[in-house]
Amino acid sequence: MTKKIQSIPEARLLLESLRSVGYNEETAIADIIDNCISAKAHEIKIQFDWEKKRIVISDDGLGMSSKDLIENMRIGSSDPNQVRDERDLGRFGMGMKTAAFSLGKKLTVVTKSNSTVSNASWDLEQIPSIGWNLIIRDESEISEFSSQIDEQGTIVIIENLDRVIDTDDEKKAKNKFYRIANRTEKHLALTFHRFIEEDCLILELNDIPIKAWNPFIVENSATQELPEESVFSDNGCIKAIIQPYVLPHKTKFASDDDYQLAGGPKGWNYHQGIYVYRNKRLIICGTWFDYIKKEPAYNLARIKIDISSASDEDWKIDIKKSTASLPSYVREAVEREIDLCTEASARVYNSRGNYSKSNVSTPNLDYVWEQRKKDGRYSFYINRKHSLLNTIKKQLDEQGKKTLFAYLSLVENFAPFMMSGVTDSLQKGKNNATFDKTSLEYQIQIKELEDMIKIFMSQGFTKDEIQSTLLDMANYRHLRDDIIRLVGEAQ
Repeated sequence: MTKKIQSIPEARLLLESLRSVGYNEETAIADIIDNCISAKAHEIKIQFDWEKKRIVISDDGLGMSSKDLIENMRIGSSDPNQVRDERDLGRFGMGMKTAAFSLGKKLTVVTKSNSTVSNASWDLEQIPSIGWNLIIRDESEISEFSSQIDEQGTIVIIENLDRVIDTDDEKKAKNKFYRIANRTEKHLALTFHRFIEEDCLILELNDIPIKAWNPFIVENSATQELPEESVFSDNGCIKAIIQPYVLPHKTKFASDDDYQLAGGPKGWNYHQGIYVYRNKRLIICGTWFDYIKKEPAYNLARIKIDISSASDEDWKIDIKKSTASLPSYVREAVEREIDLCTEASARVYNSRGNYSKSNVSTPNLDYVWEQRKKDGRYSFYINRKHSLLNTIKKQLDEQGKKTLFAYLSLVENFAPFMMSGVTDSLQKGKNNATFDKTSLEYQIQIKELEDMIKIFMSQGFTKDEIQSTLLDMANYRHLRDDIIRLVGEAQ
């Protein structure tokens, strides 16, 4: 007869093991800040307090009830497979605890919600005697922190910093402490730059605002933004957005200081490569995913990839949210963009500054067709950002641009390789029942169809001719019911 014997982890040994999952100081603090952002904080303050030998992180977010706090202090408090809000940066429900333990042995959280203050602590030195028990302190013990919270918010206090202050030499320990603070400032400036720039998030370290460092140097007018590419799922949802940039030649910076700043905290060579963002939060930077080696000529090439938390499993996002692996379904598109971006970077790098934006705004004169891959299936589109096509569009009014777009769509869909069966499997398995009608791609395609129907009708084509033509267009074949409806409604 099969027996079941319960085997409960030994608390002290398990928690000690969690301290060694691979955080460094700056990634640990970034992981705690993820919780602040998930709580809709507008202002987050980090204090490296040498006098009291502690690190304190406070926010003005939603705060937690006592019940929610105890749940969040539990090791493994959330399901990594759960669908998360786009502002929720969590994953395993372990980040705050393991991040804090990688810095010190004592973690205390004080929080306020609906005028009620709650607190809870883990103290690794007391684990042998109290086991899996949180410590709830008296109000008098936490008054220093509870008085700092206005209407709502949370304060995380990390003490007994044995992993940060690991020497008896006071001077060396203090210097190391503030070097870590300096590294943390640079790390947060990059990791959360989009929240600072786009959401007006205020981050402060020791009462000094952290200024965002955008690796794509978009404020320099000589920065090149190459054509964006999206990778879609079977139901039409965007799984990744790939945006390559080519940074300016050294001569295009106002000063040498500006040029050095653009290189990044670790220098130009380190910061070339791909930057993966999960819900706008940087996960990994400065990598080519083993596709090419870093070369000086590629120093100006940086590629932004946006993914959502729904892709965590595909990208193998780890507990520290600091590593990722390139999924097979996006690899071909990424490698294609790497080739185009590094080629453009090499041209600018070797140009001695004698170049203009127009020279590199498109990868090549012969880059007329774009091949796109969606989960192993191919389609082909005319490069709508080609310099010659842009020149033509500038000479047209809005109606002329719509007419040109309608004609280009006909060329794309009735090109010989589209009619020959090469892409017959492109929309296989797609139908209106499974296509996500809330997706951005669906809304864009409906608008394209509406514009084409108007253009074709203005040219005297009958509804039957228009419907028959649109139904034969491979790129819209999955919208059969919508095509029939839109043609029928057209006036």
